[in-house]
Amino acid sequence: MTATVREEQKEIARIALLTPYTGGNLGDAAIQDAMISNLRIRLPAVRFSGISLNCENFLERHGVDAFPLCATRVPFYQMGYGSITNDPPRKNNHTGNHHPWMGTLNRVPGLLPLLRELRQWALIIPKELIHCVRGYRFLRQHDLLIASGGGQLDEEWGGPWGHPFALCKWALLARIARVPYAFVSVGTGKIKSPACRLFLSLALRLASYRSYRDENSKRIAATLLKAVVNDPVVSDLAFSLPALRLPADAGIRSLSKDQMVIAISPIAYAKPKNWPCADQAVYARYLQQLSKAVLQLVDRGYYLVIVWSSLGDDESVIPQIFEQFDDASRKKMDGQVYVPKINCWKDLAAILQEVDLLVASRLHSAIFGFLARKPTISISFDPKVDWLMQDIGQTDNLLQIRDFTANDVLDTIDRIQSNRLDTVDRIKTCQERMQPGLKSQYDDLVRLAGLRRGR
Repeated sequence: MTATVREEQKEIARIALLTPYTGGNLGDAAIQDAMISNLRIRLPAVRFSGISLNCENFLERHGVDAFPLCATRVPFYQMGYGSITNDPPRKNNHTGNHHPWMGTLNRVPGLLPLLRELRQWALIIPKELIHCVRGYRFLRQHDLLIASGGGQLDEEWGGPWGHPFALCKWALLARIARVPYAFVSVGTGKIKSPACRLFLSLALRLASYRSYRDENSKRIAATLLKAVVNDPVVSDLAFSLPALRLPADAGIRSLSKDQMVIAISPIAYAKPKNWPCADQAVYARYLQQLSKAVLQLVDRGYYLVIVWSSLGDDESVIPQIFEQFDDASRKKMDGQVYVPKINCWKDLAAILQEVDLLVASRLHSAIFGFLARKPTISISFDPKVDWLMQDIGQTDNLLQIRDFTANDVLDTIDRIQSNRLDTVDRIKTCQERMQPGLKSQYDDLVRLAGLRRGR
């Protein structure tokens, strides 16, 4: 190898992107693409790696290298099998025959649960140690580690030993490996348990750079670390997607035949088996009211497009919406309701560019609507959706998932239609206001990536 080639390879920046991304959430995918596109504009030779819950998906969609985010399985937050090796999970060969000493152990109160807990930790600790050693070696090859976007500061999915523990572990590994660690436009979610607060406060303290996607997230993060008060607020990274990444039209206008087009984007909030805090009553009410709104919009002559921004979860809600209708209602919908194929965020973005209005529940569904500069009604399930609507100046179009009605949706649509141009202008103005902070942040990250090699 010549000296010129060695020097050329030495100058290629290596950046690792840490995310609890599995490939299903289209908002998380857009955030990673925004980060990659904007840094590549500034560092054409940069190489990206992923540290995620689905390495295969990251390699397919975003990068050239990947490493498992965690070593163990936690409900609603787990790697696929082979998170450390490529071995499939072992089958349980237990036949149901009890050893003679099991009866004796059962007679000692609390002993068996304690032994099971000790056995579990005995299995977990070696895996974690192996994962840490391999993770350290992986990080040593990089110039910067970035935890970008989304609700990174959150324990709802997997508890404190899910993502909070993973963030803390990777922060420590980055410090040992002497690799700068950055939290970039992160949001907050559920932060309640002492363990979660400890893990997140340590992760924030060890970071070389921190920013938050809204003032409320920064305020909550400041309860974990006082130094946060000096950190910047920089909008969600999805708002920085370069125009060249946005797709062409999806042909919706040719299907609607000049009718007004409304997109409906449901969410699997509180749905049993799909949400960590399930509540069948809340989910059933949401389905009922959303279905009523769909039927009334069809009666008014609108053309409806049913979309989703989370593959699998939100997608599974759509058949249940149609189950709410009788045969006469379904017949009425023929030619008035369209369910397109959506496999990636670009499919969703292409559709939303051709609609007149969006009714969304998930945060990044609404963000995609604003990216397309479409009036958006948010049926909010979480304060983060409320904060987005405040930042965009759209609180008049904000409903709450636990008490909204179908009539509320229709009344809000009528109000938007009477003042549509003003709504679009406000969305455009807010987006333009975000851009200088986003661009400056990418410049800061490039400088941070150069520190380790003295560039």
